[in-house]
Amino acid sequence: MRERGLPVTGNIRPVAEVKLQVFGLDTHIRFPYGGYGEDHDDRVELVRTAIARTRSATGADVVLADVLLVGDTPADVAAGRAAGVPVLAVATGRTSAAELADAGATATIRDLQDAAPFHGLLR
Repeated sequence: MRERGLPVTGNIRPVAEVKLQVFGLDTHIRFPYGGYGEDHDDRVELVRTAIARTRSATGADVVLADVLLVGDTPADVAAGRAAGVPVLAVATGRTSAAELADAGATATIRDLQDAAPFHGLLR
């Protein structure tokens, strides 16, 4: 499952698809397996929903250590940590890299052009 990501977002699925299309990231996403705003209000539950959908659709035993949540807010970091998955925090939003690290991110990068930590977490 490493070749494609699963979206976990507070947005409803159609909005998530458009947002990722704008940046050309939609080809890397398995949208049917994601967790969306219409599924739950709690971000931790959205992570769990995406994992459950992946397990159901593929029959694979998704190991939490093999999941990588990529987010840009302390709430994203908290959700990933509470769900038991590693978190790569990207400081592209209003939150600094230091604040994301303080929130408990497994690794923090300033932007997606700094790919070394990202690749390191993908094993």
